[in-house]
Amino acid sequence: MTRPGSVVRLFAGAMTVLVLGVVALATIAWLIGGAARDVPTGDGVGATSSVGASSDADGFTVWERNDDGTPVRWDPCAPIDIVVADDLAPAGWRTDLDAALELLHEHTDLELRVIDEVDETPRADRSPHQPRRYGDRWAPVLVAWASPDDDLPLRETDRGLGIPVAVGIDGDRVYVSGQVILNADRDDLEVGDADRSGSWGATVLHELIHVLGLGHVEDPQELMAVSPGDGPVELGPGDRAGLAAVGTNDGCLEVPAPRPIQIETPGTSDGTTHP
Repeated sequence: MTRPGSVVRLFAGAMTVLVLGVVALATIAWLIGGAARDVPTGDGVGATSSVGASSDADGFTVWERNDDGTPVRWDPCAPIDIVVADDLAPAGWRTDLDAALELLHEHTDLELRVIDEVDETPRADRSPHQPRRYGDRWAPVLVAWASPDDDLPLRETDRGLGIPVAVGIDGDRVYVSGQVILNADRDDLEVGDADRSGSWGATVLHELIHVLGLGHVEDPQELMAVSPGDGPVELGPGDRAGLAAVGTNDGCLEVPAPRPIQIETPGTSDGTTHP
C-alpha cells in the first residue's frame, strides 16, 4: 500500500511521482503509455510491480492486474467522460477522435463521451481531482495537444502518450482519470486513417487504448505494437481480445470517492527530476 508522502517510482526510469495528502484513498497509480514512438523504447511502465505482469501470449498486455487476476479497468457502469483541449491540433482531427471512440465502444461496450472543450493545459502532475474546474468528481480524461517541453514526459520523437490513473488499495484498483497528450509539433503526420505509420487516426486510437488499460505488444500486426508499422488502421486479434478484457463483461466496480490528491513535479523522460 502506498502511504501518504511516499514516492511512487515508475519502471524504465520514466518519472518519479510523489503522492501527498492521500487520506482514506490508499494509492494512486500513474501508468505512462509511451506509445506511438517512431523508435521502439520498450513496453509501457507503471507504478507497481504488477504492471505489465500479463504476457502477450493472448495477443495483448495490460498495465496492471488486481489480486483476483482481472485487469485494472474502468467502472463499466459509468461513462468515461472526456474533455478536449485542441487549440494546437491540426484541422479535422476531431473526425479521428470520433472514429476512435465509436470503435472502442463497439469492442468494449464502454460509454466514452466528449463532454466539453476546455482550456486546461496537460501536465505531468495533472491532478485527478480538480473540484474548481470540474466539480467534486474525478477529473475527466483530458485529450490535449501540446509541444514537448520540460513539464511533460513527451519527447520530440513521440507522437503521443496515453496516461491512465488508477486509485484504490494494492490489488484492488480502478481507473478514474487520465490523459492523452498528442505532439503538436509532429507535422509529418496526417489526419485520417490511411496508414498507421503516418496517420493521426492510428495515434489517437492507440493512446486511448492505453488509457483503457492496455500496454504494448511485440507483434507488429497489432495496433498496440510498441512501434507503429505500415498497414491499415485496424485492430488486430490481440487488440480486440484486450479490449474485451477491459470492457463491460465482468460487471460494475466500486469506485472510491473523489478527494484531493497532490502530485509533485515528476522527473522527465530521461530520469532526471526537477526541483
